[in-house]
Amino acid sequence: MTDIKARKLVIGRLQRGDRLVLCDEETGQPLEGQTDLKINSPGDGCPTVTVTFDAWGAHGVRFEDEPRQEQ
Repeated sequence: MTDIKARKLVIGRLQRGDRLVLCDEETGQPLEGQTDLKINSPGDGCPTVTVTFDAWGAHGVRFEDEPRQEQ
């Protein structure tokens, strides 16, 4: 069985612009493969965060049990 370590995520800004990204709280590094992040904060409800990933690129999202591709 694989040990899974949960990591806290935070929303940050890229150093080279105003673009928002989802980052690892411990390292401050953005998650690979992000193409867009949107925050919706309606006046009458809870805010939502939507992150879009390039699921098919070199650094795209993979399922936990999929083997890593060597580059």
